[in-house]
Amino acid sequence: MDELFSGLDISLIKSFSDNPFEAMWFFFVNGGWIVFVIFFGWAAIHLWKDWRQELYHNKRKFIVLSIRIPRLHEQGPLAVDNMFAYIAGTHSGNSWREEWIDGRTQDTLSFEIVSIDGRIDFVVRAIRQFRDIIEAAVYSQYPDAEINEIEDYTTKVPKDYPDEEWDAWGAEMIPVKSDVYPLRTYPMFEDKVSGEFKDPMAAMLETLGRLGPGEQIWWQIILVPIGQGDFPKKAMETIKKMKGEVAPPKKNFIENALEYPFAILMDVVEAFTGIGGAPKAPPKKEAGQPKIIAMTAGEKDIITAIENKSSKIVYKCKLRFLYIAKKQVMNKAKAVSPFMGAIKQINSNNLLSLKPETKRVGINGSLWWFKDHRNSRRKTLLISAFKKRSPGFGTPPFHLNTEELATLWHFPHSLQVKAPQLNKTEAKRTEPPINLPFG
Repeated sequence: MDELFSGLDISLIKSFSDNPFEAMWFFFVNGGWIVFVIFFGWAAIHLWKDWRQELYHNKRKFIVLSIRIPRLHEQGPLAVDNMFAYIAGTHSGNSWREEWIDGRTQDTLSFEIVSIDGRIDFVVRAIRQFRDIIEAAVYSQYPDAEINEIEDYTTKVPKDYPDEEWDAWGAEMIPVKSDVYPLRTYPMFEDKVSGEFKDPMAAMLETLGRLGPGEQIWWQIILVPIGQGDFPKKAMETIKKMKGEVAPPKKNFIENALEYPFAILMDVVEAFTGIGGAPKAPPKKEAGQPKIIAMTAGEKDIITAIENKSSKIVYKCKLRFLYIAKKQVMNKAKAVSPFMGAIKQINSNNLLSLKPETKRVGINGSLWWFKDHRNSRRKTLLISAFKKRSPGFGTPPFHLNTEELATLWHFPHSLQVKAPQLNKTEAKRTEPPINLPFG
């Protein structure tokens, strides 16, 4: 122990133990300042970026579009699938200057279904510059559709809770496992014998159409267009794991740094002594048959489903559900449970399922401490995030492809859905007055 501290100033150590602030200052002036520079530099960079992005966001002008389709049509979800693929063209990569100087971020779109007093509308909210591409996507599949700019319906309800007149229940829908697995999509709702399509949207619209005066349901799907390179790689990694094709572990920096000089040293020894290194052992072959051969039919179907999902265009998505009503008419059993039942149609135990998140974001009736206060706070934040169409608030976004999105949001098949209060155009496209009702 004496030898260990022989090179240290014992009086200095004693002064450190008597005055810890002196010790902190000593380490600061002798190199510790670098840590502070790095920390504050990192914080300054992110504060700068956040400031530039806020300025950019404040300059954007948003529009809310109501879309109506002809009452009699034969288009199924495939038409909306094509729409989502076309709208993926809104993705744009930002240069260094655009990201750090201009504060530019990827602009998002919000596809919504809203029922106000039982009257149903399909709504899209986006920046004004996206109006042309949205209209082109809709008219290419529904030439006789009507698209009208309307007032944002979310401004007609209170934003702060508790409220004397209104109450709310809401949640974000999240996946129960990795998003490389797909949901049940609209091709699975077609009868293989008769060819008849059973629209999964029918149950949802039936629930929305049953609302009465003073009740509203908002269903929101936020789309963040992204590059298409990363998700297929993520899906392929999952498939390889399922097949048992485990990639060899990557060597870290230290291993690579030691391997090269060691190899040179062995070459030098071999050159001077003439003795070669020991021959490398042949790679070991795993006993038994390949895992892919031993897979069940169900496991092979899962791999096929993952491959099919990754073959289509994907978005990062955020899903939110809100039931807002005046207190004297609010009835969760009438709205929430049937809506969640409609969502369960696209869930699958062996693939992907969606569930309402209630631990951090959604309204949770089983909270123990300060339940009313915490739930009121959650209602305020959730409604605020819905109104702002924020992709960042709450749970992380997850990947859905165009086929899954078209299953969750599509215009109902006229031969399958008979919702009496669904807003549809009766004739060819005209310019009718804005008549979206507000509570």
